[in-house]
Amino acid sequence: MLSATGFVVLALFLLSLLVIGWFTSKLQKTTADYWVAGRSFGVVVLSFGIVASIMHGGTMLGGVGMTAARGAITLNNLSFAAGFFIVVAYLAQKLRHLGAFTLPDFMGERFESNTLRGVSALIILVASVVTVIAQTKTMGIVLSQMTGMPQIYATVLGTTIFVLYTAMGGLMAVVWTNIIQYGFMMIGAVILAVSIFQRLGGLTAVTQAAAAVAPGWNTLGGVGWEPMALISWYVVWFIAYFTRVEFVTKLYSAKDEKTAKLAVPLSLFLLLIFINFVVYFAGAARVLVWDKVANPDMALPVLMSTLLSPLASAFALAGVAAAAMSTTDSLLLISGAAIAHDLVRKSYDEPRGIKRDEQYYVKLSRVVVALVGIVSLVGALRTPGMVLVIVSYAVALTGAAFAMPMVLGLNWQRTSAAGALASTVGGFLGAAIWALFTQMGYPWAKTIHPIIPGFIISLVLIFAVSSVTKPVSEETLQKFFK
Repeated sequence: MLSATGFVVLALFLLSLLVIGWFTSKLQKTTADYWVAGRSFGVVVLSFGIVASIMHGGTMLGGVGMTAARGAITLNNLSFAAGFFIVVAYLAQKLRHLGAFTLPDFMGERFESNTLRGVSALIILVASVVTVIAQTKTMGIVLSQMTGMPQIYATVLGTTIFVLYTAMGGLMAVVWTNIIQYGFMMIGAVILAVSIFQRLGGLTAVTQAAAAVAPGWNTLGGVGWEPMALISWYVVWFIAYFTRVEFVTKLYSAKDEKTAKLAVPLSLFLLLIFINFVVYFAGAARVLVWDKVANPDMALPVLMSTLLSPLASAFALAGVAAAAMSTTDSLLLISGAAIAHDLVRKSYDEPRGIKRDEQYYVKLSRVVVALVGIVSLVGALRTPGMVLVIVSYAVALTGAAFAMPMVLGLNWQRTSAAGALASTVGGFLGAAIWALFTQMGYPWAKTIHPIIPGFIISLVLIFAVSSVTKPVSEETLQKFFK
């Protein structure tokens, strides 16, 4: 029980986040300030903001748990790198050039369709809520372990804090708190890594020790994977990392197109460093504490409490809580923009000639942030299952819905509005229905991740429908294909 030590570290951590939220709230004069931080970020700040927002609690808590259970293949560097390549080669500069606020902004502008904009906003809202539920669950588990508080109270406390600073300071608060959170993540990771090194040795020694107690743990096939399920897992993270809304929408906040493009490879470098820590911790958990772990999601907290002193453990657990918050705040802000900007402003007000003050949309966005936070809190207290599996379902929804309209929309002029709409809706529904079949326990559904059928449906529909419908106007094409 960390108790007093945990409370002190937690108080300092949460207080720093609230101070940033309060300070940055004074800078929010327009919607551009609130949603894209006035497009003011340079390469380094943007890179840290990106990597902190995608290195979520699912990667830390669920990633260690699932990797410990299924082998080092669970988190694959190759998939991440390929996804980032798609962003830097085909998306980053064009998305920043658009000067938008949200991903639905791109969908609406590129395909001249407020219907597609609204549908995209709803899909992002649903997927964001699913992910925020998983991250909130992660945070509650960790804060409870850190302080000794019952999990329900720890979850309520943490949720209150990240809702407050996000609602107050918008993206400026999100990114600067992300940087502090990344610092806590790295401090916690280094502290734990040093302790593991003293007991087991380096990464090679740890993976070999894990393979000794779980044959196949360090092989390409992992432990207990069906071949198709393994291929699906590679695919889901490849698609996820060029369609993650908390990643691609941050590119809008870069000060120019060159900055947006340069920030992506630096973010990948930081990400891969962190992923290797996750594999290292997972192997150590499998060797040292696996017999004490009832739920794989508890592997990392149990490893920390077993190996570290109360003070060191408090910092390490704060790093995991930071990982959860650093994704949650980004998705809360995106959810607020989806309602206030994409649905109310762009899909309803502007087509009807309704003009409102900028602060109206900022205030509405803040209300939505609070409501999504409450919904996610309730969901987190009632959600079973492994965190990383829940997150993988959420990224399947957005990946299947947006991968083809994004890539082809920026690289194939013939892509039509009807094709993009069919692809988005078909991909989303295909992934969602397959996820439902998986949760219902159908064996044939369990062998393939929901993103695979969703992506195939999306791919077929965008080519088939675009081939028989008219592309968008020449004026719009000139905007995207100079």
